Amino acid sequence: MMSPQAEPGSTRLNKYLASCGLGSRRACDQIIASGRIYVNGEKAAVGAKVVPKRDRVEYLGKKLSPVESFRYLAYHKPQSIIVTKNDPQGRTTVYDALREIGCNADSLNYVGRLDVASEGLLLLTNDGGLIHALTHPRYHIKKVYEVRIDKQCADADAAAMTGGGIESEGQVLRAGEVRPMPQGQQFWYRVDLYEGKKRQIRRMFEARGYAVVRLRRTQFASVKLGDLAPGAVRDLSGREVDALRAAGFPSGPDR
Repeated sequence: MMSPQAEPGSTRLNKYLASCGLGSRRACDQIIASGRIYVNGEKAAVGAKVVPKRDRVEYLGKKLSPVESFRYLAYHKPQSIIVTKNDPQGRTTVYDALREIGCNADSLNYVGRLDVASEGLLLLTNDGGLIHALTHPRYHIKKVYEVRIDKQCADADAAAMTGGGIESEGQVLRAGEVRPMPQGQQFWYRVDLYEGKKRQIRRMFEARGYAVVRLRRTQFASVKLGDLAPGAVRDLSGREVDALRAAGFPSGPDR
């Protein structure tokens, strides 16, 4: 039976599922809530604890085990590619695009999203603990974007984005920094984010009357897009993975 209270060797079910490669702990809680996780033949509840060496944990009828070998990829997502596992509309997903270039990433999960019209750096891994650390709002992981808008951004608008924030759809959206980039006659800006609300950059600029013409992510934590070509993928180096862990776990993975 599932362990309702902590006991020697027990761990949170969402943390165990993350170690099995199902995604971040928040994503795993959603999977548990959907009723697709069973522990010792019983439907699991959010907040449950398990003893990995004793309890049988199943997802869609298959027994789960912690991932023994982690993979870490950096992908340059082009525009029109959708970041999802499956798309009901039949659009090309990031997993479809990766398979087309000979990279099977079906067992990996993406770290944060890029909307279909955006491009740039996307990280993928089966390290659920790291995904949790890099995407949880309280950890304030830095992301860097290059944004082209339809006209010059007024200093007052940039100050509002980085100061009191921009109200949109009942939320207050803030950027860490907004500064112009030297791009000829085009209006390009570098935007640093430390939070990751849905379509955040587009919503901030649109709320101030600007149209976002192009948006690409160039950095996630310490990993940079660099000269990785659109549609190309590469493995992260050991140094890059260590730096991601340092960014996501500054006080230890269970802080």
